[in-house]
Amino acid sequence: MLLNLVKLLARIFFKTCYDFKVEGLENIPKTGALIIAGNHLSNADPPAIGSFAGLVRDSRFVAKKELFSVPGLGWFFRRSGYIPVDRTRTIGDFGALKEVVRALEKGQSIVMFPEGTRSKDGKPRKPKSGIGYLVYHTQAPVLPVKVEGTFGWPWVRRIRVKFGTVMHLQQDPAQEPKEQYKRFANEIMDAIISINI
Repeated sequence: MLLNLVKLLARIFFKTCYDFKVEGLENIPKTGALIIAGNHLSNADPPAIGSFAGLVRDSRFVAKKELFSVPGLGWFFRRSGYIPVDRTRTIGDFGALKEVVRALEKGQSIVMFPEGTRSKDGKPRKPKSGIGYLVYHTQAPVLPVKVEGTFGWPWVRRIRVKFGTVMHLQQDPAQEPKEQYKRFANEIMDAIISINI
């Protein structure tokens, strides 16, 4: 109930304070494992994506572990089932990845940002291979979503969020898994960037 209230307040905030438009909600599968993958321009992106995707179904977020130490915010994140990830690990936080795998195996929806962190200049960053690992090991469909206009938030005016179409990535028996992780991640990031808003 708390999560639904927060999502409602976020939707009211975006619709009231900004020239805000969201498209493609009909592309969100209502059931089954799903990875919602978006670009990351500012702290406004998670609520902008999650609050409106929440009109169709609830999702869990992958968020940097530092946020779980913030009073109040950390409590909310834990209560909402957010998954902390340690971004300082050079080979990836496999504990977080395994938790996401378990969630996907239960048919849950996960929102994550392939770039792993916010863009410093408003331009797309090279994606981390973690999302490729998840797709490879779960075969979960991926829904790319593009956010536009949040770079420099809150001092912005026009914000757009558009959900693309679901992607199903196929394994290649002839290619090493780690190479497929990278390839999948790049394909997903390319799909996000190519969404026309």
